[in-house]
Amino acid sequence: MNDVSRFENLKKTIENDPTNFQARREIAMMCLDMGFDSMALKHLNYLVQTFPNDANLYFNIGICWEKLKQFKFALNSYKKAVELKEDEPDFIYNLALAYENLGEDDEALMQFKRVVCLESDDSNSFFCIGCLLAKKGDYENAIKCFKKAIEYNFGDYFAHFHLGNMYHKTGEIDKAVEEYKKVIQLSGDYSWAYFNLGQIFYDKGDLENAIIMLNLTIEKNCKDREAYKLLTQLYIKTGDIETAAAVLDEMKENLGENGDFYFLYSKIYEIKKDLKGYRKCLDMALKNESSLSFNKLAVMKELRECPKTPEKDEEEPSKEENPSYEENKG
Repeated sequence: MNDVSRFENLKKTIENDPTNFQARREIAMMCLDMGFDSMALKHLNYLVQTFPNDANLYFNIGICWEKLKQFKFALNSYKKAVELKEDEPDFIYNLALAYENLGEDDEALMQFKRVVCLESDDSNSFFCIGCLLAKKGDYENAIKCFKKAIEYNFGDYFAHFHLGNMYHKTGEIDKAVEEYKKVIQLSGDYSWAYFNLGQIFYDKGDLENAIIMLNLTIEKNCKDREAYKLLTQLYIKTGDIETAAAVLDEMKENLGENGDFYFLYSKIYEIKKDLKGYRKCLDMALKNESSLSFNKLAVMKELRECPKTPEKDEEEPSKEENPSYEENKG
């Protein structure tokens, strides 16, 4: 019998006999697995009225609330589950996650530590502790926790990535590079690892490898605005204006017009000594200030100091409102 048929049979069973608790429990879990979270919650709440000391019911109710993004209700349900079964690591782990989602990091940290006291090889809890310690700026102990997470689950590329971040922050660049490369080996589509390697190569002056990594970042994630920005600046720095413009055109295609796009295009016009295009793009960058990550005051100052073009040029229709290098080159 397939899941759909089983679901329909259970539904009819409950309609005929609402007190058939076994059928109701089974359909609740099927609903949860199938993503029918509100329906699962309805059945679980019915059951918990009859079985108020069933810790598993409260745990699954918590999962429903968590999936519905109602973390306060999830927290209360997990608390009840842990109260009824205080040495169950899964219950405590989900309780910790609920605290974390509510911004109660200290309480979350304490609960994750309870889990590793019960299960010393719980890689997920070590990872979560590492993230919370990193958030507090305790990089030394965060590194220890990420290493523990990797020790118990080497394939956890998130742990490798965060360990790389910690090494990056503490100035251990070679170790950071090593971890980011492990991320790529374990998950070749994880674009942030390529981006962080691009940043490191850029900082070391290795522009060739920085460009390779940033191009790979965009290949894996065509919505990464920071990668477009840094890659454009790199091409401008190396004097490859045509490729810089092509990157910006791709950025516009994938992300739409935005303040960063116009500001970076202004740099191309500045280099080309196209005063009109330069001013227009600076002006459009400010008109799109909600999507401008560069310093607004600096852009305003740059626009003020830019010489004005002749009045007749200002009155002419202009394609620079939506610049494209192919339209304007030459």
